[in-house]
Amino acid sequence: MKKLALISLFYVLLGGAFAQNVGIGTTTPNASAQLDIISTSKGLLIPRMTMTNRDAIPSPATGLLIYQTDFTPGFYYYNGSAWTPITPTGSAGWSLTGNSGTNSSNFLGTTDNQALVFKVNNIRAGILGSINGSTFLGTGAGLSYDGVNNTGVGDHALYSLVSQGNKNTAIGHYSLYSNTIGAYNTASGDSALYSNTNGISNTATGYNALKSNTGGNENTAVGAFAMYHSNGVDNTAVGFKSLYNHGGSNNIAIGTMALYSDDGGSENTAIGVNTLRYNTNGSFNTATGKDALSSNTTGVSNTANGNQALYLNTTGSYNTAYGVLSLKGNITGSNNTATGYAALANNAGQSNTANGYQALRDNTGDYNVAVGYNALIGNTGTSNTACGTGALGSNGPGNNNIAVGYNALPTNTTGSNNTAIGYNSLSQNQTGNNNTVIGYGANTNIENQTNSTAIGANATVNASNKVRIGNTAVTVIEGQVAWSFPSDARFKYNIKADVPGLDFIKQLKPVTYYFDADKLANYTKTGILANSDAHTASFTGTPQLHTGFLAQDVEKVANSLGYDFDGIHKPANDHDHYSLSYSQFIMPLVKAVQQQQKMIEEQKQTNLNQQKIIEEMQKEIQLLKEKIK
Repeated sequence: MKKLALISLFYVLLGGAFAQNVGIGTTTPNASAQLDIISTSKGLLIPRMTMTNRDAIPSPATGLLIYQTDFTPGFYYYNGSAWTPITPTGSAGWSLTGNSGTNSSNFLGTTDNQALVFKVNNIRAGILGSINGSTFLGTGAGLSYDGVNNTGVGDHALYSLVSQGNKNTAIGHYSLYSNTIGAYNTASGDSALYSNTNGISNTATGYNALKSNTGGNENTAVGAFAMYHSNGVDNTAVGFKSLYNHGGSNNIAIGTMALYSDDGGSENTAIGVNTLRYNTNGSFNTATGKDALSSNTTGVSNTANGNQALYLNTTGSYNTAYGVLSLKGNITGSNNTATGYAALANNAGQSNTANGYQALRDNTGDYNVAVGYNALIGNTGTSNTACGTGALGSNGPGNNNIAVGYNALPTNTTGSNNTAIGYNSLSQNQTGNNNTVIGYGANTNIENQTNSTAIGANATVNASNKVRIGNTAVTVIEGQVAWSFPSDARFKYNIKADVPGLDFIKQLKPVTYYFDADKLANYTKTGILANSDAHTASFTGTPQLHTGFLAQDVEKVANSLGYDFDGIHKPANDHDHYSLSYSQFIMPLVKAVQQQQKMIEEQKQTNLNQQKIIEEMQKEIQLLKEKIK
């Protein structure tokens, strides 16, 4: 800093009216000076006054010089707009090329109650407030310099602020540019919260974050263009263009373009790239994972967790999807629940539940439940329940089926009202209806049986309308009470007393025999008779002597009498076999006993009559004997 010489222009009329130079203490004043004073014992005394006196000088001329006696004493000159101190040697101001020897008493700023202003090209570029606690740095930042405790850093940051706009922080070019009375806002980034006028407690971080918000409150946006068009309240958006087009409230979007198109939806949560991207008015949705619920428009109360879960859903509501691609292709279906990779992936139905890898993957039906790998994978029917890997895996339009167990009902296509419980149970059925099997491998032997029942491990029922209990190795079936049959006369009609008795019973041929259970099991499954001589087949299992009849013999006797005996079950197909219901023999036996009893009673009466005749004859003989005597 160069040393300033203290000189004063003091005009004294010592010369003529047209004198050009005045010299005091010299007869040859310097040609460049109007007044040249030379002395070795005296000085020039400038007017002395207080700061109050100084400020009271009316219309001070530029260059006017005084000596101030109070506050910061020293020489001051008027620069045309303000009184400026002349810094003495040894107390130089801040150097433009750096300073040294500073201490804690050195500072850059004002010593009175005035703001510190910075300018560039004579345009204000910064201000440090002294009364309202506000700080602004940047051309046009906080131009009105109003409000309390505001901070604006950046070109035109908080440009429009007025007195009610308090405690705002704006960092970045045009951040909070339009804010007038909005308070408690924080904007960080070029044009962040640019249009906000009266919104409060908003936080925007990133280029154009919350740019179009005017009066929305308590929003948080982090990321370029996050919540760009938002005017809602209580929303949170983190990620590039997240909640970009939004007017709803209480939404959370985390991830690039999460909830991008939302216009009026509320209470949504989207976490992941493109989650709920096209949602417009749907509310109460939760999406976690890339592209989850990406296409949702107006669907409500959906939950999607996993990459592309519920990806194509538009208007479907109340769906829950957990797993990559779960319910991916669902568009309008509602009330579905999917857990597992690609579960219900291409669903078009309603109210379905799928738990497992690709369970109900291509489903179009309604009210189905599938639990397990590939369970009901291609289903188009309704009200089916499958629990187990591959259960009902081939089911098409079949309805009301229940399959529990690995590969239960695996080949069923159009069959309905079937129940299969057990590993590989009812594996043969394709189109049959109303079948029930319970047990490991319990089955029918053809694909279209109806109303069949098999109970027990590997129990196989080989005809429609038939019940099979146990496999061919079962030797005892027992219970605490006898079987009961409905026999109410009110429900019987066309009643005839035509049951043959002795004629039927007398021709029956009771036999003892061994039974080849292995041969029967093979025949039931394949329809192939290993040995054509069914009556003399060798038994390959544990030998057990049985007593009974041969069904074919019983059939022959019944046919000879024209008796349609219901104790014989005749083969219904190539896999079926003869069976006898021994309980049905009771009726012919009763009839035979009745016939025998009648014969006995008639014979008894005949005997009585003959006894009377004999007695009469004996009496007559006795009389004849007496007469002879």
